[in-house]
Amino acid sequence: MRQQNDVSRRNGLRALIVEDDTLVGMGLRAQLEKLGHKVIGQAADGEEARRFFREMRPELVLMDIRLDQTDGIELAGQLLAERRVPMIIVSAYSDEELINRAAAAGVFGYLVKPVSAEALAAQIGVVLTRFSDHARLVEEKEELILTLETRKLVERAKGILMRRLNLPEPDAHRRLQQESQKRRISIAEIAKRIIESEELFSS
Repeated sequence: MRQQNDVSRRNGLRALIVEDDTLVGMGLRAQLEKLGHKVIGQAADGEEARRFFREMRPELVLMDIRLDQTDGIELAGQLLAERRVPMIIVSAYSDEELINRAAAAGVFGYLVKPVSAEALAAQIGVVLTRFSDHARLVEEKEELILTLETRKLVERAKGILMRRLNLPEPDAHRRLQQESQKRRISIAEIAKRIIESEELFSS
């Protein structure tokens, strides 16, 4: 997964800061750059954050929880729904309710202001590890679903070949493999074509 590979490293990330306090934003920028990251933008509100996020495609986002007219946690959830990326909430508040909301939104990190360089570095490391682990689990789940779907298609196609050509199950499976190799397409695609043809003739 390309996204997972992009964020597997610990430094040199392209970071976006979403913070309406200019001085706090400047401090975070200095800390990130000292850690070897590149700050590609600092957004002061939700609209600016969405634009930077879509146009600049950051690999790391630091999000203030209380923006002028925007709830930072809601904004985080909206951005993560568009594209998964390691995201850290930076807030002056540490209420359990806020932390739970941030976790539910898909955020992997939470820092309480004022943020030290040591705490930021440690949190980035934790967040990148969690994000990579989560991305790997999602990928494995998708592959499992795909495998199950392929198996279902192959079983249906074998049944059609067995019935149409009066073949035993091993021969029907071998026929699918041979057609897949000959046509240079996946066995799932061959199975789909057989099923579609059967449905067409049946109708």
